[in-house]
Amino acid sequence: MSGYDRFGVLADELKALIASMQRKLDRRLPSLPAGEERKRVMRELDGEADDAQRLLREMQLEADSDLQAGLSYRQQLNAQMKDYRTQVDRIRSSVTHLKSEEQDRRGGGAMDNSNPFFVQMDPREAANRNQLLQGRAILERTQESLGRSLAVSAETEQIGTGVVGELHLQRETLENTRSRLEETNHDLTKSRGIIRSMGRRIVTNKIFLIVIIGIEVVILAGVTYWKFFSPKK
Repeated sequence: MSGYDRFGVLADELKALIASMQRKLDRRLPSLPAGEERKRVMRELDGEADDAQRLLREMQLEADSDLQAGLSYRQQLNAQMKDYRTQVDRIRSSVTHLKSEEQDRRGGGAMDNSNPFFVQMDPREAANRNQLLQGRAILERTQESLGRSLAVSAETEQIGTGVVGELHLQRETLENTRSRLEETNHDLTKSRGIIRSMGRRIVTNKIFLIVIIGIEVVILAGVTYWKFFSPKK
């Protein structure tokens, strides 16, 4: 299977996975109350988000490994990768936000004060916990952003290497063309010399021919005069 076919298969898997996660976020989770079913769907979303990241990494490897592809083709693949990555990041951010809300409800939400085992959480502890969760979410987004930046840097380096290779090939082509032009110019110079030499020979031959014809005319005139006009004894 070629790199392009492999990339297309991975892209189809990723699009199906993104559609599945989006359905769960838009339709299934809003209809589920707090409980084990909701937790299970959240775990499924986590697993699918990890699978989506894995597919993105494999697609990036396929795009980078196709060194024979042209610059425009690589730019097209990179644009597709950017779009897929944006969709996956948006879904992962939504999942992270939902998980944070779930943890807030479990940790600091309203509880039944009539329960004899109820222990009211210290507001400062709840605030610290919320800050910790927010900091963790920010750290995760920062790590994802750093990973994307590194991927873009690797893509840019790969494209730059390809451009340098193409420029090197173009330089070799131009040098070969210049060499052929110099050889052609040398051959033309030799041809012009040969043509001039042939021209001089033609002129010389014409002069010799005229001289010979003149001599023959003089001889013929002499013979005619001697035979018909010379006085007879």
